[in-house]
Amino acid sequence: MRINKGYWIWGLFPHKETNFLNEIKAKVQSKLESPAFETHITLTGPYLNIDKSFLNKLKNFGKSNSQIILDVDGYDFKQEIFKSFYISINNSRNLKELRKNIYELNQYDLGNNYSPHISLSYGCHKIKEKKILIEKLPEFNKPIKMSKIALVEVNEDINLWKILESIDLN
Repeated sequence: MRINKGYWIWGLFPHKETNFLNEIKAKVQSKLESPAFETHITLTGPYLNIDKSFLNKLKNFGKSNSQIILDVDGYDFKQEIFKSFYISINNSRNLKELRKNIYELNQYDLGNNYSPHISLSYGCHKIKEKKILIEKLPEFNKPIKMSKIALVEVNEDINLWKILESIDLN
């Protein structure tokens, strides 16, 4: 069962990468209707409750963990609302280690079904539209730097993705 209300930890990108990703996302969303959301990679969650202690641990986490490079596998899609169209990210050793370190702060389901990606569109879209769109987008296979983590309140029932706290990685 999917939990659609709670708190997640996202990875965010430096200004230059965010602008580049937002340009691609705008092209995608001009063809595939989507609710608005910040460009991100989901790292962990959901957490049903967050307390001040966890927030303090996250702030300290930023000081003791470095920015990481995400290896891009290319564009991809699924027939799932929140993985409708995205940039697939390699589940690298560095990404696994970062997630494991967050897990140690406040445990959550660290299951093996993690599929790292940067969403470009949410919604129900036809496969044919997605395949045509991939052909029209610029080839994208360069690494992306992840420079921040963010605590995010999510309520998918009302399309709410609210960044509560953004923390720079060292």
